[in-house]
Amino acid sequence: MPVRCFTVLRQNKNYLWLALGLFALGWVLGALFTEQIFALVKPSLEQLRDIAEKAQNKGGAYTSGVIFTNNLRATVTMLVLGILACVPTMITLVMNGMMIGVMLTQAGGHFWGLVTFGILPHGIFEMPAIFIASAFGIKLGRVLLVPLVEKTRWQSFKFVWREVLSIGWFVVVLLIVAATVEGLVTPVLLQTFVLH
Repeated sequence: MPVRCFTVLRQNKNYLWLALGLFALGWVLGALFTEQIFALVKPSLEQLRDIAEKAQNKGGAYTSGVIFTNNLRATVTMLVLGILACVPTMITLVMNGMMIGVMLTQAGGHFWGLVTFGILPHGIFEMPAIFIASAFGIKLGRVLLVPLVEKTRWQSFKFVWREVLSIGWFVVVLLIVAATVEGLVTPVLLQTFVLH
């Protein structure tokens, strides 16, 4: 199963690069146009803040569970929304990038500490999961518009869903590790190195 998963990922590297590129575009836009974009991403940032505050009062294990559930819902949504001609998934990637860009720009003097101790520890697991789900969401939408060579739209769609099933376990593992780190390790790192 792992061999098949990584083979499928290699075969779809262009979709993965596209997902990464859209996220990076959003990040740059968020950093360059923070004031203009802040109103657009403010509801999402407030929602994240509310989740964080509720989870903080319940302890690390509960926080990890909330984060995992939230991230799993987000990745499944990005995968499924891709069916709608790819557009919703692509917009969501750009919006997520903009949120990070705005958040980090507003961090001011804490920028490097926030990146190093607040984002990287769990982000190295969470972001690949999001990019993988998004990439296959985009591919699902694309094959409905332009079928794979020598396949009908329906055959192409089924083929991509089989690919999704072969990589799904890997996405879930990445999300579990990311949520565990974000719920248990990231708060300690931030408290020790950034917020002290």
